[in-house]
Amino acid sequence: MKIFLALSILLFALPAYSQDVLRIENGIEYDDTKVQPFMQMLNAENDFVIAFRTYFPAEAPSGLEYFVLTGKGEQLKAYIYSVKKGGLKNLNLSLGSIDQIWKTFQHNDLFRIKNEKDIPNFCAKKYDIYESYTYEFTILSRGRMKVLSYYSPEYYIEACYGIAERQNIINSIAVINLLAHQY
Repeated sequence: MKIFLALSILLFALPAYSQDVLRIENGIEYDDTKVQPFMQMLNAENDFVIAFRTYFPAEAPSGLEYFVLTGKGEQLKAYIYSVKKGGLKNLNLSLGSIDQIWKTFQHNDLFRIKNEKDIPNFCAKKYDIYESYTYEFTILSRGRMKVLSYYSPEYYIEACYGIAERQNIINSIAVINLLAHQY
């Protein structure tokens, strides 16, 4: 009887936990008009889509490249999206690398943290640098979405401490650069 009780708890608790992992906090209702067409297509086919890009404010949007991670059930896939390179293409990463990227995203709470602009933080050095880069994650899951946009987080984590989420973003990007270096 105890074994049956333990198994039933596991069978019901694990799916509930996995549902919670994909729940977007601090997001908005999904809106097709606020995402790129390739993200719309991937969102229709998957449980979640995480698209990452680095851009400079003065850069033309047509030249942007995205690293994309999708998940459907237990299956994870990684892509690169680039207009210059012919649209959406599979990244040839090992399952271990893709799993490590996903675990790093989960560990750094990308589904839960707030966008930098939504976190109050007074800093006298806030406007010390101009024309730097922005890291941006677009996260789509279960009818919700959010954009995490962090301006030059490596500089501001030292100059304007107090926003722990910057380190989460830096860690998430580090694993992409390490394991998906062809992106």
